[in-house]
Amino acid sequence: MQDLLITSFSLLAACTFAAVVAAILRMPTLTGYLAVGALLGPSAAGILIPGGALDFLSELGVALLLFLVGLEFSLGHFWLIRKTVLTAGALQMVVVAAPLALGLTWLGLPARDASLLGVAAAMSSTALVSRQLADQGELTTRHGRSAIAVLVFQDLAAVPLLAIMAIWARGGDPKFENVLIEVLAVLALFVVCALGSRRLLHGLLRWVASRDHEESFVLCSLCVVVASAAGAHAIGVSAALGAFLAGIVLGESDFRHRMEKHLRPFRDVLSGVFFVGIGSRLDFAQVVTTPGATMAWLLALVPIKIILNTLALRATRMSALDAWRTGILLGHGGEFALLLLGIVLQQGLIAASVVQPMLLALVLSMALAPLLIRMHDMLALLLSRSRGLKPPPQAEEGAIATTAKSLRNHVIICGAGELGRDLSRILTQAGISHLLLESDDEEVAAARATGAPVHHGDASRPETLQAAGLEDACLVVLTFARISPARRIIKTVHRFRPTLDLVVTCSRENEISALNAFPNVYLYRESFAAAIGIARQIMLHLGKADDLAVRSSLDQPPFPTAV
Repeated sequence: MQDLLITSFSLLAACTFAAVVAAILRMPTLTGYLAVGALLGPSAAGILIPGGALDFLSELGVALLLFLVGLEFSLGHFWLIRKTVLTAGALQMVVVAAPLALGLTWLGLPARDASLLGVAAAMSSTALVSRQLADQGELTTRHGRSAIAVLVFQDLAAVPLLAIMAIWARGGDPKFENVLIEVLAVLALFVVCALGSRRLLHGLLRWVASRDHEESFVLCSLCVVVASAAGAHAIGVSAALGAFLAGIVLGESDFRHRMEKHLRPFRDVLSGVFFVGIGSRLDFAQVVTTPGATMAWLLALVPIKIILNTLALRATRMSALDAWRTGILLGHGGEFALLLLGIVLQQGLIAASVVQPMLLALVLSMALAPLLIRMHDMLALLLSRSRGLKPPPQAEEGAIATTAKSLRNHVIICGAGELGRDLSRILTQAGISHLLLESDDEEVAAARATGAPVHHGDASRPETLQAAGLEDACLVVLTFARISPARRIIKTVHRFRPTLDLVVTCSRENEISALNAFPNVYLYRESFAAAIGIARQIMLHLGKADDLAVRSSLDQPPFPTAV
């Protein structure tokens, strides 16, 4: 008990320290977690030892993280992207794994061992990518959804891989029919359980929510996550995959946003523990003893993998820009590869001298991943301008350009959420021409259901903004406050129209400080318009015919604006 308490305290203290240092240095929080884990791991301070409480809390953190990612995807949406999952996912696995496996075979490794290591290297970290994209507000972008689709395929591919590993560990021959029978049995059981529990889970959450007791709802939500993870683990599927599929099942419920709100603090804490645990697996002695092998694997897992990812995604007719973006997002090793290599070492299936350099390179690549993901847009823009890789226009950009041809001095609204739809309705009533853009499929459908003149398009793409008639626009409005896409849109507008004004909504102080440095950008709190409306009603109620106080507030942005 004493050891468990000490380990738990060390983990929480390490996560706190990492988060504070990362905030001070303005570096990705994940990088801070990995760095602190490495410093406290067995190869350095020796305070954190992988195993026991660390492994349990880490797995629970990954389950929570993937459950919340699953909530972003309804079953209907998942069915719509099934072709993307199968096509892009399969191509990515083959295009990355095959060359690496052939290279290892050429170096003298047995074909079985080379194939296993090649497949492990092809996998990326679902937890890391989804967490970083969520922090950057890019989960619903085209490259974000493409990356998640590939990662979902990788998680599904883990099922037959685990079956093969189990057969090898038993000393058997992993014939195709044996693996197929084992995999189909597991998947069939899980699909039946998932579909059968859909109505039950919806009904349970509805009943608990009707009690109007927040604590009960939080506990019930945690029970759903743990139960789905435990059920998946019991039938031979990854616990994280079970939690992800449970999230998908509940993604259509009325309680999706409520669950996200309550579970996000648990996710942040426990996923931090996971990344600290990953960092603790770093063995600095390996850097000294096998520097050549470690560097070779690091090259294979980052730059070579990025190139191979991009080639695979280009084969799915994805534009060069989005292919590079997605390829960079997936250009690192994954936690499942760590799991595979751990099983390999435990069972003695491959020599430790071969596995250890790859294990170290995997952790190093994951340490680099947050920085790559943060810089992915800049790198993709640079690489996609290479000769012969100019991004072709997206299909929807043709429809946007057709509409924009008849517009002059119009407003471009980026984001068709509730605020964007309300703004569009007001401008329509006022006779002001405008164009409404939205990249999220669900928001587009919701906007079109209300009759809003929305176009499906990613405003963070320069080509989309140009198709929307940026050269002739009088104003650009951003009705969301996701920092990364907001920055891209602002930079694009400044590149083509340096003097054009932008109006950007904000909700938090970090968003204000991040965007306030840009010229010609007017920042407004999301609640500002509501406050003005309420103030006017108060004036009317009090018989104040002249609402000068309210009108004067309209002349002053709520935040300082750089000129």
